[in-house]
Amino acid sequence: MEIRNFALIAHIDHGKSTLADRIMEACGAVGANHQAQLLDSLELEREHGITIKLKAIRLVYRPQSTDYSPKNSVVSSQKSIVGSEYILNLIDTPGHVDFSYEVSRSLASVEGAVLIVDATQGVQAQTLANFNLALDANLTLIPVINKIDSPQAEIEKTEEELKNLGFSQKEILKVSAKTGEGVEELLKQIVCRIPPPTTFNSQLSTLIFDSGLDPYKGVIATIRLFGGSLKVGDQIKFLATDAVAEVLQIGYLTPAVKYVDEVKSGEVAFIVTNLKDLSKVEVGDTITSPKDPSAPLAGYKRAKPVVFLSFYPTAVGDFPKLKEGLEKLKLNDAALTFSPETSLSLGQGLRVGFLGLLHAQITQERLEREYDLDIIAASPSVNFEVDGKLINKPSEFDPAAQNVKEPYAKVTIFVPQEYFGAVSGLIHDRRGMLGNFENIGNLLKIESEIPLLELLIGFYDQLKTLTSGYGSLDFELIDYRPAKLVKLDILVNHEPIEGLAQIVPVEKVEDIARKLVEKLKEVIPRQQIPIPIQAAIGGLPASQDGRRGGQGKIIARETVASYRKDVTAKLYGGDVTRKMKLLEKQKKGKKRMRRFGSVDIPQEAFLAVLKV
Repeated sequence: MEIRNFALIAHIDHGKSTLADRIMEACGAVGANHQAQLLDSLELEREHGITIKLKAIRLVYRPQSTDYSPKNSVVSSQKSIVGSEYILNLIDTPGHVDFSYEVSRSLASVEGAVLIVDATQGVQAQTLANFNLALDANLTLIPVINKIDSPQAEIEKTEEELKNLGFSQKEILKVSAKTGEGVEELLKQIVCRIPPPTTFNSQLSTLIFDSGLDPYKGVIATIRLFGGSLKVGDQIKFLATDAVAEVLQIGYLTPAVKYVDEVKSGEVAFIVTNLKDLSKVEVGDTITSPKDPSAPLAGYKRAKPVVFLSFYPTAVGDFPKLKEGLEKLKLNDAALTFSPETSLSLGQGLRVGFLGLLHAQITQERLEREYDLDIIAASPSVNFEVDGKLINKPSEFDPAAQNVKEPYAKVTIFVPQEYFGAVSGLIHDRRGMLGNFENIGNLLKIESEIPLLELLIGFYDQLKTLTSGYGSLDFELIDYRPAKLVKLDILVNHEPIEGLAQIVPVEKVEDIARKLVEKLKEVIPRQQIPIPIQAAIGGLPASQDGRRGGQGKIIARETVASYRKDVTAKLYGGDVTRKMKLLEKQKKGKKRMRRFGSVDIPQEAFLAVLKV
């Protein structure tokens, strides 16, 4: 049987996983009454309605029509596909920008890709980003317009947008992933237009594009063979780590698990090894034979974290569990990085690097659910260059530094043309510079350069609000540029809260400080004493007890009012001095509480930083 390896790529929520369901049904792999979006197996994927982890499955396709003559076939324009059987290795990929590294894994392992565009939304930012990734990988692309059954579908407009990307009318297919319309034609075009895999050489040469650890079996690597073959019992070598292992099992998903004794060049499968340390199996590494090693394969570009948050367990004794949980998640999430840090107010924690705030949110939710942790996420920040050294912790920022730079990102935004004014205003408010813009159908593609710090916190939400939900964006880090930055400290009840400290631009510090203390006032609960909330720059201000004699300047303040107990309610008449004595006693008690009392900071206070 001939093999076709391809990935489904699209912007978020354009119907990749639903289309994968219809393809599996058309190939007879599952029945019509299976669970919707079957490949999204994680609980969080179903709750958020997005794909987080790529999935690779093997299907067998038998063309049904007897009158079909292939068009644009790379095999032969004279060859009929009817009566043949084809192995389809399908990879379902995420669509959100935070998980674009998963797409790059997939595209390094296939010969073609199905580019899906929602007929109700048209070409979006990640559509273009994935389109360019596929072109860079020299893949055969099949453009597909999805959701043609929707009353809101604008098929002709979407066709024009795809034509502007260089596709011809003849190449564009139309399907409904919901009803299955057009799926059979898509499958026929896949086998005709996507080339079969070619063998580089007879040496074993295998690319790892995903990995995981089964505690009972060992390390499991999902692989694509570019040369040679693999059998159960073979000895293999991982070039990046020099680890040597034995292949215990070989299999693939159909989507049910099926085990085989051997896989050959061109196939996609998973292998179970006798390794117990997943750090020895790096995604993007090459597997070869220890006796006759091949050259390393070109994998995919390594993902670099762009936003950093501190994770602290609310229970001090849970720190080892938090570290263990992150270590396990990192094993199959190459983008995660973390290092230990300590806070006077929050205790032991970890500084964790992510590809974006959604990536951070998903990771935190997985830690809390899968490892039964209660986590405080604090201090969102990016990498800054201070006197030639990269830092991402506010505590490391030196206000006396002479050479301070911040990262800039090249941002591509897609919006309907009528929202150009609103979006250009947003870019200006976020210290960005407007670049080129061009029409793609009824959409406007806007390029700009924006400080990464401004982009990560609140920008996407504002873009969606200003464009009535139609705006989308993609970004990539470009360089570091000189900036005027200052550390903003937050004090609650005169004590600094390290988890709320930020590095912010000088020109916006007062506005940010005022908004932040106002939000904190809303989320910090009232107590028996008034709680002052202060924002300071230039270091910490002097403390009331003399332990801290800093020169910091308070630039914003709010006070959470205290509860007031009516201590005079029990009095009925009598001399006024009795009432005054009770009030004076209450005043002294509150003064003592103010001096020695502590304030519990809820998680909502740390989340307020993300909403300023």
